[in-house]
Amino acid sequence: SRQRRCFLMPASMVQCSGQCWLADLLLHWLHQVFGRSGDTKEDIRQKMCVAVVGVVELVSVLVALIYDALIMGPVNAEWLQNHRRIGICSSAVLVVANLTCMYYTGLTLAVKIFVILSWAVWILATSLWAMAGYPGWVLIILILDVSILLQKPEHAYVMRRLDCVVLALGTIHVTFFAYGEAIGIYASLASTRFSPASCWVTGMLTLVVNYYSVQGYANSARKEASALQASVFLAYKVADKLANYDLEAAEHLLQGGYSQSTGDGTEIVGPLFHLLRNLKAYRPFLPDALFKASADDMLAQIQSLTFVEELAHDTTDWDRVHKIVQRLRETEYRLTEFQEDIEASFCELRLFRVHALDQPWSSGRTAEDELHRTMGAFYSLYCFLRMDLDGQDVLAYGIAPEGSPRKAALSTDTEYRKRDALRQNFRWESTRELLLHAEILKVTSAGKVSLNHDRTVALLVLTAIHDIMKNKALLPTVQPQHAPYQGTKANEVIQDHDFALAYMLEHFPSLLPSFAGLEAAQRAPILFTTSRMNFNNGWLVQGEAPPGLLFSSFKKCIVKGRASEADISFYFVHWLTDLAGSELYQQRPWPGSEKFALKFPQHVLSAFIDSFSFVRQLAHQSEVDVMEDYLKDRWLALGPPVSLVPEGCEVASMRLALMAQGFEADAVAAFAELPEQDRACLACELARTGHSQQFSCAPAEIRNEPAGPALLIYYAPALLQNTKSVGIREALLILCGVLRAAREIFPLDKSPLGMQSHAIIRIDAIKDMMPTEIEKMSPWHLRQTSSTDAVIVQGEAIGPGEAAVECRPPTTPISGPRSLPKRPPQPMVLRSQNGARKF
Repeated sequence: SRQRRCFLMPASMVQCSGQCWLADLLLHWLHQVFGRSGDTKEDIRQKMCVAVVGVVELVSVLVALIYDALIMGPVNAEWLQNHRRIGICSSAVLVVANLTCMYYTGLTLAVKIFVILSWAVWILATSLWAMAGYPGWVLIILILDVSILLQKPEHAYVMRRLDCVVLALGTIHVTFFAYGEAIGIYASLASTRFSPASCWVTGMLTLVVNYYSVQGYANSARKEASALQASVFLAYKVADKLANYDLEAAEHLLQGGYSQSTGDGTEIVGPLFHLLRNLKAYRPFLPDALFKASADDMLAQIQSLTFVEELAHDTTDWDRVHKIVQRLRETEYRLTEFQEDIEASFCELRLFRVHALDQPWSSGRTAEDELHRTMGAFYSLYCFLRMDLDGQDVLAYGIAPEGSPRKAALSTDTEYRKRDALRQNFRWESTRELLLHAEILKVTSAGKVSLNHDRTVALLVLTAIHDIMKNKALLPTVQPQHAPYQGTKANEVIQDHDFALAYMLEHFPSLLPSFAGLEAAQRAPILFTTSRMNFNNGWLVQGEAPPGLLFSSFKKCIVKGRASEADISFYFVHWLTDLAGSELYQQRPWPGSEKFALKFPQHVLSAFIDSFSFVRQLAHQSEVDVMEDYLKDRWLALGPPVSLVPEGCEVASMRLALMAQGFEADAVAAFAELPEQDRACLACELARTGHSQQFSCAPAEIRNEPAGPALLIYYAPALLQNTKSVGIREALLILCGVLRAAREIFPLDKSPLGMQSHAIIRIDAIKDMMPTEIEKMSPWHLRQTSSTDAVIVQGEAIGPGEAAVECRPPTTPISGPRSLPKRPPQPMVLRSQNGARKF
């Protein structure tokens, strides 16, 4: 049973199952000895069949000889002359001959004929001479079954004629077995009488019935497997075309598959045709940038672009790009070779050298600095894709002048400790999971990590082009037919480099050769990544923003681009590599990610990486659900005492714990000890979502009467972190004063539009001050700067759109949210992705 299961396994599936380590070891060894690189799955099955039967025969011979030596006397000349032992030993010689032929020539048709005929002749010869009286038709049945297993469609005619020969030899054997005594062959059986009828019934009839039964079943199974394989192949090809939005090619494949299908083969074609009709109905809603476009038509519309002239005759070296992806996982592929290949492959990198290199770009840096940052992003990507090779060392310590990865930092003690901390404490496993979710890495059935070629090519292209529009000479002008675009009117230059790149990719994709050379499925994640998401990950990991403001634009981009979890993870991979390579390295060999090693606190970096798995849930969850899941998961990880949380204050406690970062328990305890009206103010304002949906653990009045706008206190985490645990209570009271003043300027609105609105309150002026300094410099007030913005300034509130900020605990109740009921803390259930826990 185990052997038959292994025969049906392809080469990549011959691996340990844990049921029998000895059998697993044997299968691996046989596959390594007889397997060849060009073998098909059927070749592997057939070779395993012959090899396993041969090994079993050799083991049987060895056991038989050992038994005879131990039981029937010592080994001598007389012992070796026994006919039965000679027959047994000759079978071992035949096995070795069969396996030797298969080893040197493969399991060709000639080898199959030799194997079958040699065994049939051996059975006949040994039955008549060496082992007289042995019922050899049992072995002939086995040979015929093996012959059926070794058949291929192209060899079926020859193999069936061979089976007829074996059947003829079986007939001879049975005949001699029945009449042997009469012609003197079985002299040793003189006292035994055999009935010819019994021999033919038990021998020949059994042999013939078994052969035709097994052959009929095998032919039926092969036919069914062939139809199934054809259906799977058709589905695979159609899915590949649909993934690239090539609906016409998919329809052509289905029409061919339908015309060639018979019987059950049409079952898969019908549903695929139905799916294709639905997708064709949605075709007008897909962005034109996903599909091939004529460069000539685009040039006619936009001749003034500088990079049209720069890249007019340039093309991407696609052969070299594919070579990069093929070699990225090779141990000997060094970063210096990767750099040379990247610079020679992507013609868009020349755009960093348009006009003078020392002129500042829109970022305020020079072109040379921006090119270094782009190459740093490439280097970081190189490290992440080789984490299990040398990527961890390169990211933490950099490379030596000759290009080999360093194993330790050659620097001061402090810098070494930081680099070593990055090497030891970075979330490598989480990053690996991110790459797997982004479908950039994949794990084969044998457990081997490899690259998804198409997705990796798309990520390389995005890395090459994502910052080119910081060159002011390249900024495009909005064409009248596209106006307005993201607030820019017709014939106006788009000043934002992200908007500018998105505009070019959406409306003029063929003008960027690297992007133009991609298939639609490769373009889709790039278009999503370059969308304007207004997503600030710092707002999430510090609990700074309400979910409506934090995620709404991101969610709209997901819905508009029909992005999947894989595309969201693709965005975060690009974000991570761009951040990791953002520090300048000038003329030095790349020193590793100095941003991550020297400039970024490890706990903040870890919080960023941990948040990715939650944000990608936006593909199928609401903004509020994602935010609530993240808050609860972080609360469980940070572990402040839940007994300190008053009723209705769960959301505020969780957000304040994230804002504190390092003294979470002190912040939650100080919040619980605030005067009742201040605690109620924070509990209600921090629980507003800016969304039609509310937190499930929000105060009852927020859930029963939702209203907006939700308030974002910009730099509230900085205010709390600056005071540490010593002044956290006073900082919370100041935060209450800011919220009350903001609510005077932006009163509550219970309308559907109002509850989904937000306002941003900037407290830049006080974020770095201690509470005592803020109180000493009072009065302070908020000044409205737009319909959704306000800023804190020093002085008295004297005009409309201004509200005083109280920096001391109020002595009288202030109008605003009602006080929360005061009661002993109750157990709180928090549900994370790992399940529910009750405290």
